[in-house]
Amino acid sequence: MQRKLLGACFVLALLAGCDQGEPKEVEVKLQNESGDEVGKATLSDQPGGLQIKIEAKGFKPGPHGFHIHEVGVCKAPDFSSSGNHFNPGGKEHGLLNQNGAENGDLPNLIADDKGEIKAEIMAPNASLKGGKSTLRRKDGASLIITENADDGMTQPTGKSGKRLACGVIVKRSAETKE
Repeated sequence: MQRKLLGACFVLALLAGCDQGEPKEVEVKLQNESGDEVGKATLSDQPGGLQIKIEAKGFKPGPHGFHIHEVGVCKAPDFSSSGNHFNPGGKEHGLLNQNGAENGDLPNLIADDKGEIKAEIMAPNASLKGGKSTLRRKDGASLIITENADDGMTQPTGKSGKRLACGVIVKRSAETKE
């Protein structure tokens, strides 16, 4: 009886994609340096990578850099607690870099004339699932919106300027004990 049950569970796990209880979607609240919520991002794994749908407000009209950072902590006012760009592959910065971009390099966001951002982008080298590109690590991960556009090449941050907004995707394990 147990073998039949285990066999049925194995087949069901294969059909379900071996779900390990990880959420299919993560909502990230974005805050500014004053701690005010300025938007949200919804992340979900898709066949082409991590899909990020973002809505935010209160930004200067024009382009802003957008990155996944390596630490799941957003301490205002400068959000330096989020560390550097997520880069488990040890690549150089920039989507235009001929040697390949960091996992956390994302396309720029555009704030409209009202300062609102609405975008849907893919992060092909990031995932909520396991593996080298997972954001579910002991240090967690966060999203950052910067003051200026990322030029896609300049090391280490594409001249994207001050960090304006931050949101925790996955908390750093040390932070979950507080």
